Amino acid sequence: MWDGIELWLRKAGGPLLMGLGVAGLALARERWWLPWRVAVFCVGLGSLVECGVQTWKLLCSAVPAKTALDHLEAVGSEEVPRPGR
Repeated sequence: MWDGIELWLRKAGGPLLMGLGVAGLALARERWWLPWRVAVFCVGLGSLVECGVQTWKLLCSAVPAKTALDHLEAVGSEEVPRPGR
């Protein structure tokens, strides 16, 4: 169970927090030019939609959470070879 929660936090938690923060910022800034506020708000909504998409992918995935988390950690810890070395 905890593996699934950790996997969700890594894949969907970031876009959720960013979306809420950006959309809240756009709503809080009353002195911003209106088209700028709408554009920033749309970016926040796009991030919230991305959170929903990632959550849906995790729920419909046939791969167990433990395996997906191990794969995510393996990819994150690999050193990427630099070109020319």
